[in-house]
Amino acid sequence: MAEINGLLKNYLDYLEIEKNRSLKTRQNYEHYLKAFFNQAKISSAKDISENAVRDFRLFLARSGIKKITQSYYVIALRNFLKYLAKHDFKVLSPDKIELPKISRRQIDLIEYADLERLLAAPKGNDLRSLRDKAILEMLFSTGLRVSELCGLSRYLDLKRGEITVRGKGEKLRVVFISESARKAIKLYFDKRTDADEAMFVSLAKNNRIIGRITPRAVQRLVSYYAKKAGIAARIHPHMLRHCLHPDSLIFLPHKVISAENLYKINTQITAFDFNHFKFSPANIINKTRHYFSEILSILADGYELQCSPRHRLFTIGSDGIEAILAGDLKVGTYIAGVKQARVDGHKKSQYQFLNIKMWRYLGYVIGDGAVSEQRRGIIVSDKDYKKIEFYRDLLVSIGYKPTIITLNNCRSINLCLYSKKLVQLLKGIGFTTKKNQKRAPPLIFTASKEEIMAFLAGFYDAEGNEGRGGIKMFSSSKLLLKEIQMLFLMLGIDSRLYERNRLVKLPSKKWIANTIYHLQILRLPDQIKFLKSIKTLKDISPSLQKSFDGEKLPVNPLLRKLYFSFGEKRWREFGKWLKADGHIDIYRYAGTTAKIIPTKDTVKKIIAAFKEDGYQNPTMKILEKLTADTNLKWLRVKKIKRIKYDGNVYDFAVSPHQTLITNGIISHNSFATDLLINGADIRSVQEMLGHSNISTTQIYTHLTNKELREIHQTFHARRRK
Repeated sequence: MAEINGLLKNYLDYLEIEKNRSLKTRQNYEHYLKAFFNQAKISSAKDISENAVRDFRLFLARSGIKKITQSYYVIALRNFLKYLAKHDFKVLSPDKIELPKISRRQIDLIEYADLERLLAAPKGNDLRSLRDKAILEMLFSTGLRVSELCGLSRYLDLKRGEITVRGKGEKLRVVFISESARKAIKLYFDKRTDADEAMFVSLAKNNRIIGRITPRAVQRLVSYYAKKAGIAARIHPHMLRHCLHPDSLIFLPHKVISAENLYKINTQITAFDFNHFKFSPANIINKTRHYFSEILSILADGYELQCSPRHRLFTIGSDGIEAILAGDLKVGTYIAGVKQARVDGHKKSQYQFLNIKMWRYLGYVIGDGAVSEQRRGIIVSDKDYKKIEFYRDLLVSIGYKPTIITLNNCRSINLCLYSKKLVQLLKGIGFTTKKNQKRAPPLIFTASKEEIMAFLAGFYDAEGNEGRGGIKMFSSSKLLLKEIQMLFLMLGIDSRLYERNRLVKLPSKKWIANTIYHLQILRLPDQIKFLKSIKTLKDISPSLQKSFDGEKLPVNPLLRKLYFSFGEKRWREFGKWLKADGHIDIYRYAGTTAKIIPTKDTVKKIIAAFKEDGYQNPTMKILEKLTADTNLKWLRVKKIKRIKYDGNVYDFAVSPHQTLITNGIISHNSFATDLLINGADIRSVQEMLGHSNISTTQIYTHLTNKELREIHQTFHARRRK
């Protein structure tokens, strides 16, 4: 054993001196390696064989040690073998030892309401209560490790709201202190009369100071106040989550799914990569749900998103595309949406009966029909006999035997298809026609482009407008029209959802309040696409919009930045040149703070004018990138309202692009950023994201120290006092 113990001592000295590992790391590695040497009876380096390692790992597994702990033993052994190989010892190759497979770490989170109760738990004005309050505020403000918190000096300058701490591996990092934490510390310091240099001290039962507080004492303190606040869960720094209504429609690479259903499965989603302005598959790496009693309904150019106020969307600011909290949105703000959300191709259905003709018929049924298990059939009512004949012939062509029934004393005609098997099949794919609970069958979102167009044509035949009233579809089911809207989006057709409240007179002559929803296609390019791809039986050609100014690009903040970067004198000269050279049409956009939103073509002219004048600026590159983009559309917020809500909302962590496409709007998923802002250790975030290098994690979270401080202050300023 003398030989192997000598090698072990040399290795541990190497860790401490050359690798700059802590004394605790040295002690742990010594424990792990000595356990292996004793169990495997290792006396020299040549005794370390594959069989010896396998037997030791079997011993660990049968000892009931957690997988994560088993991996520590294996890592220590592999690193020891690497050290020996580096020093020319002929030993077992470290590559032959694989690490145990462990499940990805889940970071526990404390609910916001629980956090507030925890921080408010220390009561009283005595030294102990003030100290405990300051510890909790400091811990959750900075995200310090407990050992780092215990090592803080009383004489740090807290006025700047930030301090530099030395963490693991002697690495320095900046942490930020909230206003509430600073106030708590000041009250605590005002109560202290001792000269101990420790920021936080241990107290005897009589409140006598007995030295620096220990990490174990802080852990007991947090546990005590968590129980006092009635919190059963294990406590970690909280992350104020941005959460989605369960019916929010999220785009996956080959289908659309609700947030509630996405929570139940593990799958890839479709993200938007703002670095390259393109769609990209991304992974759900974490998910959670929270209870909310109130959420926001944001209506932007006919697209609605329901979410918590802390949910983030995207807008254009003076530095380009930036995230904005839903709670900070105002009417008139522009947010990023997508022009077309389909990413990959058709996923073939396992149901043989679902062909293009059947999808056309089902679109018609979801509008004007009913599927009845009791009658074992599908019944569609319509006043237009030509349409009834069209769908009768369509059903006959695919092997069915429908019947047409003309009702007495009624203008409506029924198309009846009695087939118990088809009714059961439709029920099996989630097809429902129950009044305002109507929903599009989930399989349509995995259908081919041609099948989607057929389904939409059938729906328009049933619920579409005709004549000069424009391209509109109607339904009492808001969720159904939202799903229809997403289907149009998969075809690259923009449609707008609107709500109309009205009074309806019943046959009993009683008037009742009623809400009807309609989906409208307004823009000329989208109307043209609709007419080319949706072969409806209704005549809507007279309703075409006659003019289209062009696609709006809300880059006013960037144009104002260019304007002010010129300087007043040069701007006057540039303005004269614009007017003299026939550019008067763009002068009003580029040179003022006017609220008129330019079209993309106008922005291109502005860029060309600046270049012609020889002016170069980083803002110009951002403008060029935005005008070159073909995937984004910018939606103007028309209405924001708070709605009462009693239920769960859902939150997802997305890697690597931090975005989701939700109801046609791009949502920012800053799961990792929020963790860091609200106290999580960046090493934990690195592990959660699976990044091998911490610099990758820092890039992923998009935050400089300055930005981190600003957002940290914003978060803590919003906390309830």
